[in-house]
This record gives sequence, structure tokens and C-alpha cells, in this order.
Amino acid sequence: MIAVSFLCCGLFVSCSSGESSSSSPEPVDVVEKPISSQVEDEPDVNSTHEIPAEGTPKEIEEVEEVVAREPSGVLRSASEVINAAGLGDGVLPPLGAAPLPDGFSEVELLVAGEATSYRSSVPLTSDGLWVFDEDSQALYKTRVLVRFPPANKFSGVVVSEWMNVTAGVDNSVDWAFLSEEIGREGHAFIGVSAQLVGVMGRDTGRIPGGLIDTRGLPTRDPARYGDLAHPDDAFSFDIFTQSSIAASEWLSDQYGVEPDAIIAMGQSQSAGFLTSYINAVHPIVGVFDGYLIHGRGDGAPHPSMEERLSSILIREDIDVPVLIFETETDLTVLQYASARQDDAENIRTWEVAGAAHSDTYSLSYPNGLPRRANLGALIGCENLINDGPQHETLQAAFHHLNRWVTTGVAPSSSPRIELVNSEELVIARDAMGIAIGGVRTPPVEAPLRILSGDPVTTEGFCFLFGDTTELDTETLIDMYGSLDAYVQELKAAAAQSVSNGWLLSSDADIMIEEETQRAVSLGLTN
Repeated sequence: MIAVSFLCCGLFVSCSSGESSSSSPEPVDVVEKPISSQVEDEPDVNSTHEIPAEGTPKEIEEVEEVVAREPSGVLRSASEVINAAGLGDGVLPPLGAAPLPDGFSEVELLVAGEATSYRSSVPLTSDGLWVFDEDSQALYKTRVLVRFPPANKFSGVVVSEWMNVTAGVDNSVDWAFLSEEIGREGHAFIGVSAQLVGVMGRDTGRIPGGLIDTRGLPTRDPARYGDLAHPDDAFSFDIFTQSSIAASEWLSDQYGVEPDAIIAMGQSQSAGFLTSYINAVHPIVGVFDGYLIHGRGDGAPHPSMEERLSSILIREDIDVPVLIFETETDLTVLQYASARQDDAENIRTWEVAGAAHSDTYSLSYPNGLPRRANLGALIGCENLINDGPQHETLQAAFHHLNRWVTTGVAPSSSPRIELVNSEELVIARDAMGIAIGGVRTPPVEAPLRILSGDPVTTEGFCFLFGDTTELDTETLIDMYGSLDAYVQELKAAAAQSVSNGWLLSSDADIMIEEETQRAVSLGLTN
């Protein structure tokens, strides 16, 4: 069975076209549309260059220390935390369950308690400056995965992922993308089944038959998961809070020390939920020390789960670091461009040229397969899917977010991808078809292929996987002349990306080696 690690147009993504702006719009009352918490929207569809060390002066800037506000509400705690070892047939791993880094261990906790939903007595505005209070309470029991290094390697940082459920089961997308960085830095990871579908499952009808089992956890292994219970996604925000705290406290018991920081992260549909969490719940509970918002669209759920909200910004007064990471696909297909916002004291945005919402890494790494553009055939994609630099760039983004959280040193602002001035959200491209602007890496600065986040087809989930167009040998010879000349350009591009903070040195070295091998395979010689 293939571990399909990708996330799609989420529950609260609006996929129709619309105007965008690179600056933050004036706040307006948000557009609300009725939804069901279990039904998704159907989308429309010339010298040697040394690699410098991370943290150079041009990469970072000091920011004023922010005095954290006191949380305004009650912080609820789980009433039961059970280590599930020995129950049933063992852990049912989520999609994206990439291999554990060397030395890491994994346990599964069953966490139970009483969660609250949230309500607002005032209209919500697009600027995200929301005011919410507790509403009703309900009992829950969910599962939480904990992956952690030995005590002598623990960094003190805990990372909690809101696992995505768009495919009808839990998907730990960000673990798949970031497990290498998490492993080499010694962070501990928490994966929370926060939503109803993650516990009870749902057949989306968009995954080719037989690839994944979308039955709920209680059905798949009643001896282990039979008493799991989830009241509704309106309670998912507090379930995420309580589960993250419970797992962090479990880790504290193992290590004998309290974590230095807890960072929340989520991709696509989960990033939309975390957007609402930041705007509505963070001011109440104040649990997380930072957020990675990865691949969100323009929408976010109303915390009551009664409406879908469009063009929602993250509140600019957030008192902890937030890094928003977007690909070409997210800007246009998922319409994040209509929710773009200016950087603020605690907000930074990276828009990555040449990257797609999902890509070859999404399919290759969790399955131990070569990273090739023809992997899309696994999920029914006829074109060569995007083979871009999302994984490497995301690792750099998370590295800098972690440093921001733990030291107060913020990453510098990054350029945005340019859009064509039209009513539709269309990315501006150069004569070769490469996106203009944005966070840039060697595959777009010294290209061997044209990488795009634009969809080629609307079939299944293929519209999220972008496109790769290979360049032939004659074109590459015209562009570079020789292999040595190409490698010079490649190394220069890598050095610039590292200097800008957009790649880590270790990943840049690997990228240089892989791209050089690719150039040889495509016929470039001296």
C-alpha cells in the first residue's frame, strides 16, 4: 500500500478566481458560506563559489522583544493519557509516516478529556482580529503519535502537527517534509488526530482504489482504538490544545525537563484550521510559542464550523512568531493570493518559485522511492508532476522559525512571487515559463527543467501536483555550453540561496550533487 503523503484543497479553501494584492487589504466583514464539517469544497480546477554558513548578517534581522499577553481564558487539561503499547495490532501509521530518524523512538498515546467549542458574539472581520469565548463542552478520546530522540540529543523543542484529513485519513505531511531537519536538530514531534475524519475516517472518492484504507481507526483495530470518540470538528481546536499539552507533559516525564518551546504546524487544510486557531484560540490559551503555516489557501473555518470564511488574514498583533510558507499552487489554485498580508513584527511569508502544493517528494520519501517526476502515475497523473525544491526550502524555513522562537532573531522579509495584473490569479513568468520573484533556489536559477505549480489536469488530486517540463540536451547546451559552466552557475545559485537563508548548507550540498548528476544524465558534457 502506497503512503500517499499530500494534502489538497482543504475543507475551507475557496477555489474560484479573484483579485489579489501584495499588501494587506482593509478589514471587512468576512464572507460566510454554509458547510458541513465532513464535506469538502470541490475545487475549480564564473568562479568557484563557497557555500556560506547559515545565519549570515544579510539573512537575519533583530526584532524587538515582544512582551507576551496573558491568556484570557481557561486552559483545559486532558483527564486521561494512556500509552497504547501492547494494545491491538500496534500503531496504524498516518499517511506520510516517513522513517524515524536514527535513534528516535515512537509511542502512541490515547488522550481523553472534555473539550470545549468556541463562539464569538461579534461579527468576524477579514483581518483576523477575532474575539472568542468558550461555548459548549463534550467528551473526546483521540490518538497522538510521539516521535522523539534520546535524552542526550533532545533540543528542548517540541513540534506539534495538526494532521491533515483531506484524503479521508490522518496525514502527517509536515513530518514527511521535515523529519530530516527534526532528526538532525533533535526536536521531539507530536502528531495529533485533532479532527473527526482523522479518527473515524471518510472515503473521499478521489484516491485510486486500493491505495489507502479510509475506514476509521475504531473499525480497523477495535482492540486498540475501539473506544475513541470525537464529538465534532468544532471541538478540534481544544482537542489539539489538550493533546499537544498532554504529549508534551509525557515527554517531560521521559526527559526530566520541561520543553523550552512548543511549535505548532500544519499543511493545507490543517494550515487553514491553524489560521483560525491563531486568530480565535491562541489569545485564549497561549500554549504555542510559534506557528508554521504551510500551504494554506485563502480560507479558514469559522471555529463554530457553521461557516466557511474567505480571504482571512492572520491577526497582525500575534505575540509569537508565525512563518507562512506558500507554493505557486497555493497562491493561485488555492487562492492564497487573495489573503496575502504584509510582514509584521511576528509574521513572515515565504512564497517559493518553482514549487507546487504537492510534489515528487510527497510520494517518494515516505515510500522509499526515487524522487522522479513520473511518480505521479502512482495516483493517476499522466503528466510529469512537480519535482521542485519545496522539501529543502521548507526545512530552511522551519530552521529559521525555530531560531526565531528560541532566540528572538527573525528571518528577513522575502520577495513575493509576481502575479499578472488580471482578474484571474495568474503567476507572471519569464520567457522560459519560470515564475518571476519569490524565494529562489538553484532549480529555478540554473534550470535543467521548467518547474511549475500550475495544474495540468483536474483529475483526482493531480491538480495539486503541478508540472515538470524537461529540457532537451540541445537546449541545455545552448544555455550552458558545457557541464563545467553549468556547475559554476549551479554553485553560484546555491551560494546565493544559502546567503539569503532559503537553503541550509547541508541541503544545498546535496542539491548541487543531485542536479549535477541530473545534468550528466541529460547529456551535458565538457
